[in-house]
Amino acid sequence: MSYHNIDLEKSVLASLMSIDNSLQHVISKIDVEDFVADRHKTIFRGIKALYTEGLPYDSVMMHDWLEANSLVKATGGEGYIAEMLSESPSTLFNLAAYADRIAELAKYRAIDAQLVEAREALKAGEVRLDEKVNGFVEKLVSAIDTKKSGTGVKSVGDLMKPFFDNLQAASRGETIPFISTGLNELDNRAPIQSGDLVVVGARPSMGKTTFGQTIVQNIVENSLYTDEQGATKRKAGVFFSLEMTDDSVMQRFMSSMSTARLQAVRSGMDIQEDEWAGLMSSATNYEKNYPMFIESESLMTYHQMRTTLNKIRNTHGQIGVIMIDYLQIMGGIDGKDRVNALGEVTRNLKAFGKEFDCPVILLSQLNRSLENRPNKRPIMSDLRESGAIEQEADLIMFLYRDEVYNEKTEHKGVAEVIVAKNRQGQVGTVRLAFEGQYSRFSNLIPSYGEQP
Repeated sequence: MSYHNIDLEKSVLASLMSIDNSLQHVISKIDVEDFVADRHKTIFRGIKALYTEGLPYDSVMMHDWLEANSLVKATGGEGYIAEMLSESPSTLFNLAAYADRIAELAKYRAIDAQLVEAREALKAGEVRLDEKVNGFVEKLVSAIDTKKSGTGVKSVGDLMKPFFDNLQAASRGETIPFISTGLNELDNRAPIQSGDLVVVGARPSMGKTTFGQTIVQNIVENSLYTDEQGATKRKAGVFFSLEMTDDSVMQRFMSSMSTARLQAVRSGMDIQEDEWAGLMSSATNYEKNYPMFIESESLMTYHQMRTTLNKIRNTHGQIGVIMIDYLQIMGGIDGKDRVNALGEVTRNLKAFGKEFDCPVILLSQLNRSLENRPNKRPIMSDLRESGAIEQEADLIMFLYRDEVYNEKTEHKGVAEVIVAKNRQGQVGTVRLAFEGQYSRFSNLIPSYGEQP
């Protein structure tokens, strides 16, 4: 198979130079490197340069630009553009389709180049096989996803209609402009959106895993979409548990969903009849209606996580939320240079949000130094190696439960969620109910119509 089509490239360039305002139809679809012929790359670069300056990009202006930049010979001489315009059909109707095909062929070439590189790399023995394979997969995914539908430069005028469409739909209650966590005060204070990196930090025993698990469960419950066949489905929740086993995670999930006591579920002893019924009902409901995926391999790298996520997206469909428990025990973090290594890992986890169009919930340890303070509520500097985490995160939340430190507290069963960073809104503290016996967080103040 030939991974290029010179005639298509000529037709696109001829159309752009012949039809006024035509570049706006393809500028989000193709770029200079998508053309295979060097002379075509140069011509398209010139068209973009003139467009950026607000100038016409017809053949006359192109000749002027090429001469000014001493590039006439690079495009085959003065007669090449004239030949192209006379021999290649100009079309606005087919222009977008032609551009899509050029971009697709560029992806084929990129993938083919990566496969050649992979075959050569397999012959070398310096790197472990699993690292090689995950590196290949990451590069192939990058080659495939270089052009996202709808990306590229847009004018404010172009974006105005979808903005008001979304605003009106939200005002009518048809959509909500954020992803519901099921925790009302938290949604009001720090709403989570697709693509957000949400960091949750806490000291041991505060319930950060339970908090993340509660958010994941509620997001999956509230994340519906229509697939290509027109069927309504729930987006998947993916939980990377680097510390707990599958059994431990399942015990927490099932206790939370069924209102069976976590201690009874763990031991298998003294499970009441209503708890058994709740467990069986939840199991049936979850199996049929809640696409949840758990990966409990320790020391996973972000390369391996991306491989898992792509498998889930290819087999199930859209992903609604990703949770990693927790950052500091991920694989691939160099002990000699942890700050830079954590920065690289955090940036790649942030990229997951855009790549899979969903929020990423990242749990993180806090420094022990806060234990020596009279007020043990966490602050930003308590994040371990906090610089990169603080920079990349869209939301940073800390958990604090007074009953962990103060046995006689008046606030038993109450958790404080301290919103320390919020790109989209306010910081401050939200109070939630902590139901440790059922491994979940819930609203401290029920919504109207809910049972307290």
